[in-house]
Amino acid sequence: MREKTKKMLVIAAILCVALTITGATLFAQTSPSGTTLYVDPPSIEDPTILPNDTITIRIMIDSVVGMKNCEFNLTYSPKVLSVQRVTKRPVQGLYPRINMGIDDITGFIWVNLSYANAVTITTDTALVEIEFFVKDYGTTPLHFDSSTLHDNLGQPIPHDKQDGFVRIFIRNIAVVSVSTNYTETYVGRTIPVNVTVLNDGDITESFTVSLFYDTTLISTQDVTNLPPKGNTTLTFDWNTGSVLPSLTPYTIKAETSILPHEANVTDNTLVDGTVKLKIVGDVNGDGTVNIDDLVAWDAAYLTQPGNPNWNEQADINYDDIVDKADATIIIQHYKETT
Repeated sequence: MREKTKKMLVIAAILCVALTITGATLFAQTSPSGTTLYVDPPSIEDPTILPNDTITIRIMIDSVVGMKNCEFNLTYSPKVLSVQRVTKRPVQGLYPRINMGIDDITGFIWVNLSYANAVTITTDTALVEIEFFVKDYGTTPLHFDSSTLHDNLGQPIPHDKQDGFVRIFIRNIAVVSVSTNYTETYVGRTIPVNVTVLNDGDITESFTVSLFYDTTLISTQDVTNLPPKGNTTLTFDWNTGSVLPSLTPYTIKAETSILPHEANVTDNTLVDGTVKLKIVGDVNGDGTVNIDDLVAWDAAYLTQPGNPNWNEQADINYDDIVDKADATIIIQHYKETT
């Protein structure tokens, strides 16, 4: 009887040990719920970050019980980033043994962390820091292509993964066209000049556009909240009343202010078109008001826009008809020279 009882006690003890081991294994496989491996910060989208700068992210874990090993493969765009440095972080005062591989051609970093003793983490904790070199403008996910966590017994620890994201903003505005309907006219006329600008960057921009003849400022206008890839056309009214007449045409130029951290400033300025400003009555543009101008006026007499002999330069008062009023102006300025 005693022998039978003794055998039953031994069997019970064995069963208790087996159940303890099984329970521990099940606990390691299913606990804690909500364990997450993630990138911190989850996104980097700062317009002040430029190519040749560096950015740093951390691989974090929020909670885990009995973790002995952590391994992950993080992918990124090698056109945008390259790995510069990987630094292991202590967990509960323990630095892990680290193995890793980096491939900046295909864009991945593989990291394996092994701890001398299994660690239990209850707060958000950094496992490694990764410093990237910014190679170019663009966007890239920081994607966990794979990851595993293991306990002391080599059993996997279930967990979620949360990727990161990096955007290196392009800031760039450009003058894309400068146009006017006049290539020559008389001093004193107000000339409309159209300037089209483009926001060729990734964020909404506000800036100033300036218009010049040669190097002299005509006026400025502000552009407010132009969306990415959007364009707008501004009309400048150039009052030529104080401009000297010249046989050499004036060059028209538009330029925008330069944005902070702008990617390309060469397209902020565009020189496009010239306007010759003549003394009043100089129909043929030779710099002198004389009989030749009256002859040119006479050839266009009583014509209007669209008529065969229409000559815009003979319509000196801009009323869309060449008549005696224009001849009177020529006579008033007779023998004047530029």
